Amino acid sequence: MHPLRGRSSATRTLRLALTALGAAVVLLAAIEMVLLIGSREAPYALLVLLPLTGVVFAGVGAVAWARRPSNRTGPLLVAGGLAWLAAGLVNTLVPPLIAVGQVAAWLPIAVVLHALLAFPSGVLGGSGVRVLAGAGYVVAIAPQPVRYAATPLDPPYGPLFVADRPAVAEAATLAQSVAATVLLAAVATVLVRRLVAADRERRRALLPVYAYGAVAVLGISVLSALTRYAGVHPVVVPLAQLLVQSGVPVAFGVAMLRGGFARTGELEELAAWVARPVRDGDLRDGLARALGDDSLALAFRIDLPEEPDPFWVDESGVAVALPAPGTDRLAVPVDLGNREIAVVIVERSLHPDPGPVRSAGRIVVLAAERERLAAETTATRDELRASRARLLVAGDEERRRLARDLHDRLQSRLVLLAITASAASVDEAGSLAAVRRGIEEAVTELRHLVQGVLPTLLIERGLVAAIEELADRSPLPLLLSAEEGADDGLPPTVESSVYHVVVEAVTNAVKHARATKVAVGVGRVGDRLRVEIDDDGVGGARVGGGAGLRGAGDRVGALGGSMLVESPEGRGTRLVVEVPCGS
Repeated sequence: MHPLRGRSSATRTLRLALTALGAAVVLLAAIEMVLLIGSREAPYALLVLLPLTGVVFAGVGAVAWARRPSNRTGPLLVAGGLAWLAAGLVNTLVPPLIAVGQVAAWLPIAVVLHALLAFPSGVLGGSGVRVLAGAGYVVAIAPQPVRYAATPLDPPYGPLFVADRPAVAEAATLAQSVAATVLLAAVATVLVRRLVAADRERRRALLPVYAYGAVAVLGISVLSALTRYAGVHPVVVPLAQLLVQSGVPVAFGVAMLRGGFARTGELEELAAWVARPVRDGDLRDGLARALGDDSLALAFRIDLPEEPDPFWVDESGVAVALPAPGTDRLAVPVDLGNREIAVVIVERSLHPDPGPVRSAGRIVVLAAERERLAAETTATRDELRASRARLLVAGDEERRRLARDLHDRLQSRLVLLAITASAASVDEAGSLAAVRRGIEEAVTELRHLVQGVLPTLLIERGLVAAIEELADRSPLPLLLSAEEGADDGLPPTVESSVYHVVVEAVTNAVKHARATKVAVGVGRVGDRLRVEIDDDGVGGARVGGGAGLRGAGDRVGALGGSMLVESPEGRGTRLVVEVPCGS
């Protein structure tokens, strides 16, 4: 990504504050390391690992906090760093500080458990997970004052001592160990189950933290058991535990760099990126990097005049299906003004709060509209090709039908008439009458054929007269309302195409809709002819449901017009056609 050329004042303030916080943590760690000088609890090199672990936690947390301000993972890691500093005070020589360290000795582990359970969003997702996190703090803190109050220690390490009660101290220690073991096993089980249940893209983001976290929390119990039962040197075990725990924030850092965080802030970098010249796929890739979701997908809304509902396509114009509500995938709308132009499809678990995704959508909305138009062009180009192909097929079928009718009906009748005429005698009135009847029938047949191709009234008197003649022939009552002069000066292609759409709508009302009446309205809207056909049938018609309406839509589309079909089940069908017609 390109570096930011400008940051908001809020971002600058946050980063200054986090810089100050990091400096304060480093200073506190340095002071603690000075206070540890002279401690007889363990070798000095081992003791300083506690404040150093705190610095690692706080440093990774500060970076995460700065990059994703609205994500709670960063603050949790910083809190973990402060907890490690507090726990390290137990080894100093100052009694009040020792008391703090004795109570907080296990607090860092509770914070680690909280962060692992809340990853990647930083929010505890369910009641069971919240209970586990809360139990971690209780197990870490509650037994500590009891243990030290009942255990006499050499000065200055007994600031909490009240009375020597070995049984009480042993019971508190045993209860804490058992509860901690059970709790750690439960947390490890939750993490492993999440990892197993995740798909490939999600597993790639979660693996560094979940896998290492499961090893780290189980390692605490395993290493403690080695001290108690295997006779391992007491310095080796705490050293190994500290090294393992210091790797936890490193795992978070790896996940952050690979996109594991639910990235909810610092979207200015995305705004700077959008200003770059773009290539195919750039927008999706930029959003995926900014939001930390490699599985992110984009879908663009396409509205076609002949389709009652919008459909969705990807950047290549290929139709896609939006995720159903309640599934693992979430579709977040991208709006331009009051119009939805696209959706960002993300992993629900990575984005429990869709607000940051909407914020990213607002930043890239113009780029999204640009890609939507490109996708729409691709989709409509493919539809135009299909429409042209259907028109060619329909025209060929109509020519074949006309040829069959001419051959099978009119030609046969004329041949028979010629035979009759050649055998007729001028003295035989009956023969001449038969010839005359044959000629009349042939003329009638020819008139019907012409009427089926293009009504004479449409050619001679225009669209309204042709629809009036259609109303006279319709088996259903057809009510026509036409504005005066609505069909004046219409191009022949407009007249014939709109007439065939009306015929198709009336035919559907008779054959399929079980309607009792049809209404047709003809008028002008500016420089466009508007025709509306309504019936009171069963509804349920759609453009793609059959060749009739689809062919009507193709005719209208070829004229640069639009066709709207509204046909709710049980409430009739309304078809509105608008085509440009000049002045």
